[in-house]
Amino acid sequence: MRVLIIDPNISDSSPSLKAFVRAIPEISQAGVEFEAWSWHTDNGIPVKQTRKFSQLLNYPVVGGLWFTLQARWHFWMEYTVKKEPRPDLVFTVACYEPKCDVCLVQFSPFDWQQRQRTLGIKSFRDFISWAQNQVDLLVARHFYRTTQANTVLCVSKAVRNDLHKINSTLNFQLLPNSFDPARFNLEIRHDKRDLMRQQLGFNPEHMVFVFASAGHYRRKGFPLAASAVAALYAKHSQVRLLVVGGQENRLQALRSELDHTIPDWKKFITFAGMVTDMPAYLAAGDGFLFPSYSEAFALVEVEAAAMGLPLFLTRHHGSEMILKDGVNGLHLEFNAESIAETLTPFVTGEWKPTVDPTPKGALDAEAYTIRLLDYLRDSFRLKNENGSQSAC
Repeated sequence: MRVLIIDPNISDSSPSLKAFVRAIPEISQAGVEFEAWSWHTDNGIPVKQTRKFSQLLNYPVVGGLWFTLQARWHFWMEYTVKKEPRPDLVFTVACYEPKCDVCLVQFSPFDWQQRQRTLGIKSFRDFISWAQNQVDLLVARHFYRTTQANTVLCVSKAVRNDLHKINSTLNFQLLPNSFDPARFNLEIRHDKRDLMRQQLGFNPEHMVFVFASAGHYRRKGFPLAASAVAALYAKHSQVRLLVVGGQENRLQALRSELDHTIPDWKKFITFAGMVTDMPAYLAAGDGFLFPSYSEAFALVEVEAAAMGLPLFLTRHHGSEMILKDGVNGLHLEFNAESIAETLTPFVTGEWKPTVDPTPKGALDAEAYTIRLLDYLRDSFRLKNENGSQSAC
């Protein structure tokens, strides 16, 4: 079976394709041959042919649209004008080519639109984010109403529900992102906890909440997390917030903002920056605090749960597949004072979570590969059946 992958960044570093890329070698051994249309494809991925597009317009707002236009132009030229043999399956992430067979959906612009209305536009960065999502919404609505995909893989139930409202006739299937249980587990937390806490300057009595993000801090609720922990710190001086991830220039901007909003933040907030050993930093924590406004299926939540950390999450997409409210964590409202109140029983020891290192919606790499291969085979079968019916 020959599969064409269409995505700008076919890489192990891509949040939307990481699990898929890691599954390619195993799937290739099952007789599947991959081709790629992209801006970048990692060396070492078993892809037989790669077509690289121009990144001339790879800028905010227009970047994704530019790649979409390139993909659709090349697709039309290749298979309509030149009438070249089409691959057995065309696999696209998001909305790059509507004449695909399989579509993998990792984000819901429809959900983010609702959250943006709540947050409002307060800076030029917010305006750029709003403008980009407006473009994404136009492309997404047209794509899901016209796509020929016989299989739409959704990363969470909530994302599936959003798309079902746009086109209920599509064949929706669940494919959550996978985590690595060899790296994220209770034993790793036990082994690395004390040393990492010592390196970060935390004392045994400190109650450390971990917040993790490589960017999009407003969308992911960092201001809520910081304000909630500040309110907690005023009453419980042992509380700390460990912020993992982020480029230094962006973190410096966050520090400057905190200087104005929470002048004493340095007493209880630690910025770790970009790290290579994420399990060690999660091991240093006592709970995972992630009051995000909009997600699809946040893999870091699964990884934190696998490390035995209780999850404190807002009701964003994907959390319904990870958090058992009152068991392995607690649901939060989009309000800093309310978050502080919800966290207080955990800080004081009045509420204790049940360790659940196998989140209900999680897949390890092996299970992900098996499920993905099954979906590819099912899509190939459906394509052949539909083609036979059309011929009749």
